[in-house]
Amino acid sequence: MNYTKKLINKIENPQRLGFFTEEEALMKHMRLVTGKQGQISEGNKIAIYLLIDEHDGVITDAKFQVFGEPALMGAAEVACEWLLQRNYVQARDLSVELIDKQVRDKQDISTFPDSCISLLNSLLCAVNEAVLQCRDIPIEAIYEPSPISSDVGTEVIIYPGWETFNTQQRIALIEEVIAEEIRPYIELDAGGVQVVDLVDGKEVIIVYEGACTSCHSATGSTLNAIQQILRSKIHPDLVVVPE
Repeated sequence: MNYTKKLINKIENPQRLGFFTEEEALMKHMRLVTGKQGQISEGNKIAIYLLIDEHDGVITDAKFQVFGEPALMGAAEVACEWLLQRNYVQARDLSVELIDKQVRDKQDISTFPDSCISLLNSLLCAVNEAVLQCRDIPIEAIYEPSPISSDVGTEVIIYPGWETFNTQQRIALIEEVIAEEIRPYIELDAGGVQVVDLVDGKEVIIVYEGACTSCHSATGSTLNAIQQILRSKIHPDLVVVPE
């Protein structure tokens, strides 16, 4: 099987390989939860070990053990990296597509062939088995940071020709900025955003997809970041409204 360079690096240089003991968890005042899938006799086995802060449900550390396909080891490494500092509810957003995108050499070419999907699903099942052991830990619906940086400065800019563009041309320009400046960062957190319409030349109607549909920051920091970027790149009067 041909692996991407990014996946090969994860396989050859794993940083999260290993396990935790109950004693280690107690010393760190954390809860240890584990999820296991597969059997060595069947060719592939995966075990996920998570240390959970019982005050807020945040995953403070993650490790894995794998027996079987190298691709499964690479995927487990990616999963553990992604899980760090997320709470156990957010951990449920982990998906095959998200893991795949983390180790692509080219954004439009998938890393894992269809033959590996069952392996990735077993990994997700192991993660879910672990996080289900945290359901008694309360998660406060607090502000969540956006994956997008809105540090775009204060200079007022109007895109050349904007005032003469028709609605279709304006939407196309907005879509171009979102595709370049916003969507890649949202997709890293398994989310998505699409432009639906432009009302009265300034109200940008968007629709969220994937993890963004259940993320608190989608109507807070992420929404604000999208609006600030569009205002700085296109026109200062643009207003972004989620559908």
